[in-house]
Amino acid sequence: TFLNLYYKKIELQKKKIELLKLLLKQKTNDSFSQKNDSPKIKLSNIITQISIRNRNNLDIPVLSVSNKNGFVPQNEQFEEEVASEDKSGYKIIKVNQFAYNPARINVGSIARLKNKYIVGQISPMYICFECCDKVYNDYFENYLNSQTFKKEMSKRLEGSVRMCLSYESLCNIKIQFPDLNEQKQISDNLFLIENKIKLEEQKLTFIEKYKQGLLQQMFI
Repeated sequence: TFLNLYYKKIELQKKKIELLKLLLKQKTNDSFSQKNDSPKIKLSNIITQISIRNRNNLDIPVLSVSNKNGFVPQNEQFEEEVASEDKSGYKIIKVNQFAYNPARINVGSIARLKNKYIVGQISPMYICFECCDKVYNDYFENYLNSQTFKKEMSKRLEGSVRMCLSYESLCNIKIQFPDLNEQKQISDNLFLIENKIKLEEQKLTFIEKYKQGLLQQMFI
């Protein structure tokens, strides 16, 4: 009976996390809805492509962009580092810059480099860019997770075998563009939900570990 209560507690915790994720998705979509009254501008007005090569073959982390976890070490993405010893053609990317794989952006291969890595290098196949100082980076990152962006992106995919999004096509997408204060407010509100999800996931991990510990004690 005691263990059954723990199993129920775990299931309730999982449902709680699922509901919070649904809330985050809904709030994100509402913030960037086409029905929003905020002015709209093309991304070409607020982003700039970056293409600095690692000409000196600097010994900095080799990164890839995963669908779920954003920037990760390349050896985590492919189980081994696939880059050659000569990385002079690789692109250098710095914190708060964005990168995406043109052939995999439709499955979520786009991300911002966070503070975990101040600088890294990435395969030349990626397109890198940064936002101007009129854009709050968290706001733009949230926009990339919105249904509005995904719909606009899908309209511009090109190709027959692999659907790709060129940088020029990305630049033609329009974004809701309120002032910096409102961008920050929207981002802060979404961050509160994101942080709540992380806390509840940590709680779930603790409950599951505690349950496992009880089982081990009972059957030793």
